[in-house]
Amino acid sequence: MTTLITGGTGKTGSILARLLHAAGKPFLIASRTGKAPEPFKAVKFDWFDATTFEDPFKLSADVDRVYLIIPLVLDPLPVMKPFIDLAVSKGVKRFIFMSTSSTNAGDELHGKVHQYLLDIGVGYGVLRPTGFMENFGQHPWFVKTIKESSELVSAYQDGRIPYVACEDIAQAAFEMLTAGESPNKDIYVLGPTLYSNDEALALLSSVLGREIKHRRNTVAEQEEFYKTKFAFPPELAKVLSQRDKQIADGFQESLVNEPEDKKFIGKKTLLQYFQENSELWTK
Repeated sequence: MTTLITGGTGKTGSILARLLHAAGKPFLIASRTGKAPEPFKAVKFDWFDATTFEDPFKLSADVDRVYLIIPLVLDPLPVMKPFIDLAVSKGVKRFIFMSTSSTNAGDELHGKVHQYLLDIGVGYGVLRPTGFMENFGQHPWFVKTIKESSELVSAYQDGRIPYVACEDIAQAAFEMLTAGESPNKDIYVLGPTLYSNDEALALLSSVLGREIKHRRNTVAEQEEFYKTKFAFPPELAKVLSQRDKQIADGFQESLVNEPEDKKFIGKKTLLQYFQENSELWTK
């Protein structure tokens, strides 16, 4: 049986592909180019081109599970629903969906997709990761300000986050995809240690040998920062700034107290990530 990996060349999908390959599990990478690193097999797939939705099943008729990553739109369900329905009709029995720690079933964005998987009664698993370690080196409002002005701008205040690595998220996805029975639950995916931004940046400063400061914005200031500094649409700027507020209010910190069967705790530390990628923030 074959796993289809949407976002198969992305941050978690590419690592998941390597894990499945190492375990001898058949899989197919879905990408807009239809290309993947050797020796992996790929198929052209574009969320915004429904004519590509059939292609994975033409290439591998035994696809029975799918790793789902949302397209970059504010309302992903109308884009994803036709493919999910088609996949079920083609014999897919399990979807493992990447959501966020702050999004419940039925909420906006990821939450609508989560709810739809519940509504149709298919086998599922939902990953709800906390802040990605990789945000420090990949998100523009992290890496750009750290590199250019030696600061990180947020409305997190003293809120703490158990930053998690993409490789640990991929491991959680791998375990859900390859389990004998569909998990049929959502789990939080956490890193091993809590950090406020002040604490995380002190760690990064020690690695880089220069001080990186945390500039604290109000939620309103952060919303404006996203709109003016990075030209984000107003709706997205509002969503992101409200997530900052959730962190400031202690939501992500509270997740460490979830029951053991509701969370997956990764192994990689934030210090390891900073040490392995220090060139990303070198001026």
